[in-house]
Amino acid sequence: MLYLFNVFLNFNNFYFEFLGFLGFYKIYLKYFYFLKNNNFINIFNLKKDFFLKKLRGFIYSYVSNIIKGLIFNYEKILIFIGLGYKAILRSSYLYFYLSYSHPYIYKIPPDIFIKILNNNNSEISVKSNNKQRLGEICLMFKKLKKIDIYKGKGIFYKNEKIILKVFKKK
Repeated sequence: MLYLFNVFLNFNNFYFEFLGFLGFYKIYLKYFYFLKNNNFINIFNLKKDFFLKKLRGFIYSYVSNIIKGLIFNYEKILIFIGLGYKAILRSSYLYFYLSYSHPYIYKIPPDIFIKILNNNNSEISVKSNNKQRLGEICLMFKKLKKIDIYKGKGIFYKNEKIILKVFKKK
């Protein structure tokens, strides 16, 4: 059972529409339906397949993430560690300077909110109400520069711990 807190749910031909403080979300679930009691919803299968029974837990967590995202934004903080590694925000574009000969330019989609946190442009905050999309965007940013495990340079999450390897000694 999931609790709807300040989120409105509409069901129409297997399309589930959620409306919250921070936006609107629409998903299509073919073999599932919702039963709404007051502010609680239950999810049921239309068919009694074994596959759908296993999928029901995933649907619960997916819908729960949607509801939480429409009430509170999800946020990840990325840190740039290295000489000359920085990100600059200009209108709806994010410029990454990662010691390449040219900057990498990324057009920010409308559902992602990016903010520069400190003066030397080495920390950015990425927010979204869609948890999956936020993870994909942050992973794409991390893949722009491969982490150097000998020097500790690269793009990291704020709470990410890395173990540096020791150089070979002669």
